[in-house]
Amino acid sequence: DAMVRLVASYRKELLKETHQFLAQHLESEGNLREAEHHYCEAGEWLSAVNMYRSNDVWDEAIRVAKLHGGVNASKRVAYAWALALGGEAGAKLLTKLGLIEPAIEYAMESGAFDHAFELARSSLQRKLPEIHLKHALYLEDEEKYNEAEDEFINANKPREAIDMYVHQQDWANAMRVAETYDPSAVSDVYVAEARAAADRNDYPRAEELFLMASKPELALAMYQEAQMWHEALALTQTHLPHKLAEVNMAYQSAQASRGTGGSKTDFLATGRMWENSKQWSNAVDAYLNARKDALPPDELEEIWECAVRIARTELRSRYPEVVMEVTRRLREVRRHEAAAEILREAQQLESAVECAMQGECWEKARELAQGQRALEDRVEKAYQSFLVNAENTDGLLELGHTDAALDVLAKGKEWDRLWEMTTKNRCAPAVLAKYAAVRMQQLLDEGGGRRLDEGVRTLFKYGAPASLQYMDMYREVTKGVLGRNRVQEEEADQAKTVECLRDVLYKVTTALKGSSGGVDPELEQMLMATHYTNLFHKCQAEGGRDMAELATKISITLLRYNSVIPSDKVFYQAGMICKEQNQVSHHLYVEFFVVRCHSFV
Repeated sequence: DAMVRLVASYRKELLKETHQFLAQHLESEGNLREAEHHYCEAGEWLSAVNMYRSNDVWDEAIRVAKLHGGVNASKRVAYAWALALGGEAGAKLLTKLGLIEPAIEYAMESGAFDHAFELARSSLQRKLPEIHLKHALYLEDEEKYNEAEDEFINANKPREAIDMYVHQQDWANAMRVAETYDPSAVSDVYVAEARAAADRNDYPRAEELFLMASKPELALAMYQEAQMWHEALALTQTHLPHKLAEVNMAYQSAQASRGTGGSKTDFLATGRMWENSKQWSNAVDAYLNARKDALPPDELEEIWECAVRIARTELRSRYPEVVMEVTRRLREVRRHEAAAEILREAQQLESAVECAMQGECWEKARELAQGQRALEDRVEKAYQSFLVNAENTDGLLELGHTDAALDVLAKGKEWDRLWEMTTKNRCAPAVLAKYAAVRMQQLLDEGGGRRLDEGVRTLFKYGAPASLQYMDMYREVTKGVLGRNRVQEEEADQAKTVECLRDVLYKVTTALKGSSGGVDPELEQMLMATHYTNLFHKCQAEGGRDMAELATKISITLLRYNSVIPSDKVFYQAGMICKEQNQVSHHLYVEFFVVRCHSFV
């Protein structure tokens, strides 16, 4: 202990080495408990475990392992103890410790299958099949296939043994196991061997094996995938006669996709051949075999219409199906007008109109909808929506939809064109006012500021809507203009803007009084605040003693409208002008506000 204290105080970097030295020395003297203490202080608890194991003090080894390494570490030590005891004694130990199943798992993971079997046979026989299976997988990985087979059989897993041999392409052994232990797997072995033969292009052998497995359809699929159509037809004729027509059609389709026998003439000739033999369904299929990747749209349209003609005249049971398929294909190749005509012939007028509109064939859509008021309205609404989305104002005007054209221009902020169009079409004042308000709202949404001057002049020029639904806009505009500070007023033509705003609000107020007999008090407040502000600017612009006195009175009057104009502005403005005019009583009334209103300056 003294040595450890000295090292800890003066040579701390040697403390671990000192503990290890002392532990080894104490172990050699047989003082195991003290040695354990120093091993653990050095962080070498495994050395303490090994010390107890080598001295056959297993209980202490388990204690140290559990204390420093956890439950799993203690289990490994217990398993090592069982191995040291061996046989039944080891099994009894693990049973006593409740570790038989974990010990078996650990043994299997460690590759100690003999010990796993020994433990299972003595204490947990239900684990034997699992041990056989894992042992088989282990042996397979070790390429000991015969031994692995025995273990798979012992585990009652013959299918895994078969799969092992199939994976190794050991067909003889795979078949032997299948015939002996799992007869239902015999056909699977034949199929696997056939696929392997096909992979190495040994198609006759593959066909033979598929037939031995009673799987002619797999042989057919093999030949089709390999594009071996003559062999496919021969096989079909012998073993799958009910599929002969289907395979023949597939053969023709393959020729078309490769460019051999895939011209318009070829498709028409094949279809007519079936027509001449009155095989109507085959004729339809022959025409439908023409695909969009093989021929241009014009030729495809001609061929597909032959399929529709046969279905309509000779094969009514397939007529709806063929119409649906052909019109779908025509849409894909942008032949909407032809598709719409086919749908009309099939008495599907609404679908025909929808198809024409989908392809933007508006004249065709109008022709189809003629005489059907609901469809006519639907076409016109769709066309109008199309023009709006395309921002085609000329087209909208041609239809007489001036409002829609103006909406498009307003949305696109093309205001010069919009005002030009309203002039050209002599739009009503209410329409002009509506779009003036739209422009004003756009400018407010963009942040207001100096944009308000443009907005106010627009309302002044084109009119403002006399409706309380625009009250929020009028409020925001009025407060934005009248609430400017001195710098902002100097940057803008403030007097002109206020004058225009006063006229706008006056007209709105007058119109509202005339229509409803009353006016909103807030709107009247905004009008009066703007009116007096306009007079104030005019007095200042005119100059002279009389105008200065009038400006003073107006500035004091504006104090009443501090709900419209910011209080700091009106009080500062009134105080400063009273001071200039030496109106002491009024000056004293507003002086204490001036002190607090330097933010306006």
